This record gives sequence, structure tokens and C-alpha cells, in this order.
Amino acid sequence: MRLFYTPRLEGFQPPYQVHFGQVVEASEVSGRARRVVEALQQAGLAEVEEPRRFPLAAIEAVHDADYVSFLQNANQMPFLDPESDGKPSGVIFPTVFPYSNRWEQRASAVMSLASLYCFDTYTPITPQVFEVARLSAECALNGAEALLNGETAVFAACRPPGHHATRRQCGGYCYLNNAAIAAHHLSSAGRVVILDVDFHHGNGSQEIFYDTDRVGYISLHGDPATTYPYFSGYADEVGEGKGRGFNCNFPLPPQTDDQTYLRTLEEALQALLQMSPRFLVLSLGLDTHQEDPLANFALTTDFYTAMAQRIARLKLPTLIVLEGGYNLDRLGELAVRFVRTWTETRNYLTTGE
Repeated sequence: MRLFYTPRLEGFQPPYQVHFGQVVEASEVSGRARRVVEALQQAGLAEVEEPRRFPLAAIEAVHDADYVSFLQNANQMPFLDPESDGKPSGVIFPTVFPYSNRWEQRASAVMSLASLYCFDTYTPITPQVFEVARLSAECALNGAEALLNGETAVFAACRPPGHHATRRQCGGYCYLNNAAIAAHHLSSAGRVVILDVDFHHGNGSQEIFYDTDRVGYISLHGDPATTYPYFSGYADEVGEGKGRGFNCNFPLPPQTDDQTYLRTLEEALQALLQMSPRFLVLSLGLDTHQEDPLANFALTTDFYTAMAQRIARLKLPTLIVLEGGYNLDRLGELAVRFVRTWTETRNYLTTGE
């Protein structure tokens, strides 16, 4: 399988995150994507290619230009707040979130912009973040271009992940929405469905395509009543306008096991087929595993075989986009299990062997 990745993705290391008021080690760390890529290479399952550069317009087709500019320039801007020393900062977190939609946003100080363009305290802005996030998005764009040129399955080893990034906000370790950018690129040639199997709901992907039928969004995830991102991912969120019926959420309870997840996946795939897509973008989160530190499902390693079989049987041209997964000791094994089964299933469907 062709796989798009560059070691330059490992050039961004968040220094820390703020969780429940405590400064803690970052969970989305340098090396996550590399673990996946090296395991797939060693298993003989991946032909690794460097992504080529795409125009910034391919990103701004999904993300607002002012938000993109903020990611590019925030760490070069002086802090003008009376409490600061007037110098730029090497790491920026939001401190005051917009507290009313009654008044127009007019402040231009760095901290007001950080609070406008970032919705949590897990996702720091650093001088390296835009270039690495752009490279991550370009891995997905190169994968989408490969599908347009006739490939049937491509892997984009993206890092940082993307599915929490909205049109104009970062959060959940995500800065640019890799899957959404790729799906938009593909949608010029036909309808696309994003199937999101990350443990956390992809609030950004949902928000970006909520009112269109050109890109559908289907997600299986931990119940947002108790799980990040909390404010989206409920079953009654079905899209609006032309997008009504093209957004499907399947929230699942803690300790969801293989059998329960598989039954729900079958239901989700039926909904997917009713959308009649030409292309599939699979937001593959490996954080659904029972040993992931940021999740509470009970899926076994063997389950990734069953998941790959079911999705591969759709026989849709598919871009697999890496999302979450935070047990570094398991990532490579899970990716190999998934991609090997995917490849074997697609070969059997093609040749009968």
C-alpha cells in the first residue's frame, strides 16, 4: 500500500498540556506516526513516499484564512497585555475563552486571538506547529490525489491528527483537519464519506460538512456525555439543510467490547452505503484499543482484523488517515493488523485468492 509520510512530522513536540488545572506531559508526542510507519515497513505492507507540497489554497478551502494566518504568525506577535513583557512567546495557550456571542470579536492581542482560535488547553501553539500541521495535511492531500489517479487504497500517516480541528479553531491536539481537507479535495470527483472510528468524536469534521451532501460524516465514538469533546457527537445530530441525513453519530458506552462495537459498525456501514459515496476517507484512530490511556473501550487486538475486513468489503477507493492512538507500544502492532487484513481482504475480493 502506498503510504505518505515524512520524518519532518516529528519536528513538533508539544512541551506540555493543561489537564484539570494541572500542567502534565503531552499525550500527542513526536514519534507516534513513526511507530506506525516503521511497523508497516518492517511487515512489508507499506511503500513510503514523501508528500509533495500543495498550494495553501487546498487548506484554505476548508479552514478560514484568518485562522490559518494565526497559526502561521502567533508566535511572532508581541504580547501587548499589561501583565506581559511585550515579547513573543515560544508556547501559547488560551486563557480567556469568548464568553458571549452578543458582541463582535474586535480585540487583536495575541491572547484574545488564542482564545478565539483554540477551544481547549491541550493544544499549544508553538513556532513549529503550522509547518508540521501543513505537512500532515499534505500527507492526506497526496493520498487523495493518488485515489483520483486510480489507486484503490492509500495510507496517510498524519501527525498531528486532525479530526477535532474546525474551520477556525484548533483543539484536541489537532490544528488542520487532515481528513476534511482530503475529503474536500476528493469531492470534486464525486461524493465522499468520512468514516471516523477514533475513540473521540470528530467534532471538526462534523462541523465542516454539517450542511452539505457532498461529504457525509459517520462516527463511532465514546459517549460525549462523559467523554471529550463533550459538546458534539450525540445521535440526534443528523446534519442540516442539504446535509440533513448525511451526518450519523453512534455514541457508545464505556467498556464497549468487540461484539457491541462490531454490531454498531455494521449499522454504520449500512448508513454509509445509503449515502452512495464514490470515495471513502477513513479516520483511523487506534485509541479504541483496551490499553489506550486516553480511552475506555475494551476492544482487543484481534478486533482490528474484523474491523478491517468489514470496511474493506465495501470495495470503495479509500484513504486511510491516521488520527489518535496514544499507547506507543501498541500503535505499530494495531496498524499492521489492520493494514495486513485490509490488503488480504481487498486482494481476495479482486482475485478470489
